[in-house]
Amino acid sequence: MKKMLRAANRKYLLRYRTEYLVFLVLMIAMRSMSPELVWRMARQMGRLCFHFGLRRKNMIANLEIAFPDMTDEERVDTARRCWEHFACMLVDTVFQRRMLRRSNLLEKIKITGWAKKFIDEHGADALPERIRGCIFCGGHFGNWELATGMFKLLGVSIAPVYRTPSNPFLAKLIREIRLDQHAKFIERRGAVAMMVDIIEGGGNVGILFDQEAMSGLMVPLFGVAAPTHKTPAVLHRDLKAPIFFGSMIRRGDFLQYEARGALLEDLTVGKDRVEDLRAVLTALNGRLEERIREHPEQYFWMHRRWKYLGVHGEKYKKDRK
Repeated sequence: MKKMLRAANRKYLLRYRTEYLVFLVLMIAMRSMSPELVWRMARQMGRLCFHFGLRRKNMIANLEIAFPDMTDEERVDTARRCWEHFACMLVDTVFQRRMLRRSNLLEKIKITGWAKKFIDEHGADALPERIRGCIFCGGHFGNWELATGMFKLLGVSIAPVYRTPSNPFLAKLIREIRLDQHAKFIERRGAVAMMVDIIEGGGNVGILFDQEAMSGLMVPLFGVAAPTHKTPAVLHRDLKAPIFFGSMIRRGDFLQYEARGALLEDLTVGKDRVEDLRAVLTALNGRLEERIREHPEQYFWMHRRWKYLGVHGEKYKKDRK
């Protein structure tokens, strides 16, 4: 048994080191070229991923549920552009520390919504004092990896809930290329207790709430019930913590984004706990849906958001008839 375990460990160690070296070589190669050239190459790579059918079946099924009025051609085109966007997002992530600084942040990223009004009135230096004990919520839309880094440059620290890659070498490298590399990351296991401690201490936490949660509440998304994580709603209701819902929307080529968000407070006013939680999640799903409808190609349609319906959504189609 010990020999088998040692052999398995050697096998995984070899695989992890190989993955790390491949990623490192690719990253060095990308950084040796101009960002614009790498960005164009990334679009081509995204098209190839779509051409070879990676996650295509699942993406089309999701789009059928979310956009039943789209034609088949429109869904195919949206899925292709989604792959292009995702590949470009990865390139932006690799280059973010090299290209973004506090001095040029507002040139690259256009801030709109609540944060824009606050900065115009009080200045960016006042943000860290205003945003304390806050729950930052977003979905897998636009460039979700860039959001916490942008706020870090503005002086607002956010501890994101994070699933560490199984490859420890790759996990370390990914942390090092992030703008918020020194942030306190929260592992998913036991995350709620740590988030409570951070919020009660005046810190901020970040949650991507839009992946399917089998133990979550069924809340409409595009008019179809979707199992949704309860954590943001629980923290908001129980700790009276404000929610900041934000999106990092691509507005052009290399590292050109619009950061749009709103500070949401007092979303729960009732006495029924479940209905209060449902109200918060419905509001969050509604805001996310609004963003996706504006730019459907920037949503991560690869994941199975309505897994309980089956990849083709047969149960949904039957009910709709």
